[in-house]
Amino acid sequence: MSAPSASGSVVLDPVDEQIVHALQIAPRVGFARLGEVLEIGETTAARRYRRLRRSGLVRVTLAVDPAALGLTVWHARIRCRPEGAEVVAEALSRRDDVSWVAVDASGWEVTCSVRSTAGDEAQRLITRQLPKSQSVLDVEVAALLHTFVGGSATDWAAWSTPLSAAQQEALAPDTPPVASAGDVATTVRPEDRAVLDALARDGRTPYAALARLTDSTPGRVRRRVEALLAAGITYFDVDVATAASGIRTVVALWLSVTPGSLARVGTALADHPHVPFAAAVTGRHNLTASLATRGFGDVYDTITTTLADLDGIVGYEVVPVGRRIKFADARVVGDRLAPPEPVRAQRARR
Repeated sequence: MSAPSASGSVVLDPVDEQIVHALQIAPRVGFARLGEVLEIGETTAARRYRRLRRSGLVRVTLAVDPAALGLTVWHARIRCRPEGAEVVAEALSRRDDVSWVAVDASGWEVTCSVRSTAGDEAQRLITRQLPKSQSVLDVEVAALLHTFVGGSATDWAAWSTPLSAAQQEALAPDTPPVASAGDVATTVRPEDRAVLDALARDGRTPYAALARLTDSTPGRVRRRVEALLAAGITYFDVDVATAASGIRTVVALWLSVTPGSLARVGTALADHPHVPFAAAVTGRHNLTASLATRGFGDVYDTITTTLADLDGIVGYEVVPVGRRIKFADARVVGDRLAPPEPVRAQRARR
């Protein structure tokens, strides 16, 4: 891994990029297998990964899909007095039911994703707590209806593919065996919480360590985690810090699309290399997406080519993101991922 640049960012060398891309394909791949595929050796693979993680450049986590549990995800746009936006954003970022917190480039608007939880805590936050804040001028909320992209580690790569097709095929996880009746997952059980909490901090925690944590066996823990993954209740995610990805310009797109074109437009955005997240939502705009690029020139090109070529878009809004305070469930310090906070409760991700 190269030294930091003048701007404080880190430019990953080709091997580091290969390791991160490999993790996106197989988040729990063993270091022996990783070294074999990349032809760098097990010790080198382990050392480089640990350095990337320790430096706040990459993190593998396990997330729970709220939709799989019948919960609602809300996207809130909170317009604030300029002097209060940072305070509101920081307070929101410390909540376990809030993911992805950002302040727009003007310093007026805070955007966040809020997950409904037992006891309607999210509803109280949106309808009572935020509107009463002296710093808040207005709250606009949209419910997530359908996610086109943004629900797994393989949805998006931060750079051009550094792995060959043969390497990607070699890393592709094997199809797990058909689960027995006792292993079929339909929801998260109380006894799953300790395992999910540990994997939310580090998705590569060995099954042996998880077994000791829960007084179980590695085989039993592995089967349970695989059952939750197979049922779509959980998924592995790989967070890549902007210091490593080189992504410097992020904008939020809010589109108004005719009903007959919604699925087609959402799918087209999901296929775009600069779009890590796109979803259909309620509200005055019915589709939202994130556009992550290396500059506003790419944003302009996307608007004048990709969006211009899609029939059914009747209006759009482009909101530049100024500062990201929480990236998925990882708090951000500068352009690095902050160390995981102590486990308090299981966190589900959008």
